[in-house]
Amino acid sequence: MEAWKQHIAADSRHKLLFVSYEMEGMSFVDMGTELSAAIEFSLQNRRLPMIAEEALEKIIDQHTVHDPDIGDYIVIRNIGILFEPALHINLHAKIDSWSKSRVLIIHHEGVVHNQVFFLTTSREAKYSLNLKDITHKTL
Repeated sequence: MEAWKQHIAADSRHKLLFVSYEMEGMSFVDMGTELSAAIEFSLQNRRLPMIAEEALEKIIDQHTVHDPDIGDYIVIRNIGILFEPALHINLHAKIDSWSKSRVLIIHHEGVVHNQVFFLTTSREAKYSLNLKDITHKTL
């Protein structure tokens, strides 16, 4: 069993792992590339947030993998686009939902400090996600 699997608690409400390294044998979904490609022709559309929401859910569903030991999981990276104000993504709700229904592994370049995920090491509030009510681990 891969080392990261031991960090998944089957009875946990959320199954969220933040990793700061590329895991061998895992294919990461580049959210920036995938989502921007899905919405590139809709940037001027007033329904952009709805289009982005639908595209995001489709990306998550398409890239979710099943493992016999831990169940469904997805590994994502380059998540900065999810903080884009024009898309109006409720990232807290998304992370909460995704990590309840599957193991969610996020490769991050930022930091988790006092149960807040910061996309950048500069700890800017606009690029942060409060994790106080979302069970998570950092590897």
